[in-house]
Amino acid sequence: MKYNQLDRIIELVPGERLVAERTLRAEEEYLADHFPKFPVMPGVMMLEALHQAAIWMVRSGGDFTDPLVLLKEVRGVKFGDFLCPGETLRVKVQRTKAEGSLVSVKASGEKAGRTTVLARLVLEKCSTGTRNSAETDEILRNLSRVRFEELFGPIDKIIGNRQAPSPVEGQIG
Repeated sequence: MKYNQLDRIIELVPGERLVAERTLRAEEEYLADHFPKFPVMPGVMMLEALHQAAIWMVRSGGDFTDPLVLLKEVRGVKFGDFLCPGETLRVKVQRTKAEGSLVSVKASGEKAGRTTVLARLVLEKCSTGTRNSAETDEILRNLSRVRFEELFGPIDKIIGNRQAPSPVEGQIG
């Protein structure tokens, strides 16, 4: 993926909850066009941050056994504020329902305690469905775990660093 929208994972309960952060940097290439005199993170990129957090939450829940986690549906998207260079988006995703291959997620992004984006996502766990799908799926499983650790470090350290949220902090949206 060209645009990684998460800098670090702060909290992870595999398959259930993930909290991450993303700091917008002034030198990001798309800011030159969005907008030159008032650079802000595009709404679709904020939504992508929620999506990426949800994918990593789902993948970690099955110890990376699901080779593909696809975005099936986005519901109730609301934007509340801009994210400007130097500001940090705190992304929270929480599984609300898991039924078969579908996982429903409540997701939010906020800065300094103010909501910037809210959405409900439906993700689908699936196989590649290729002729050699067992082999291809295994390659993708391994690549997913390696990519996670390249981006965020060893999963065991993130899970071990889990912080108990305060009653207000534990609420998403």
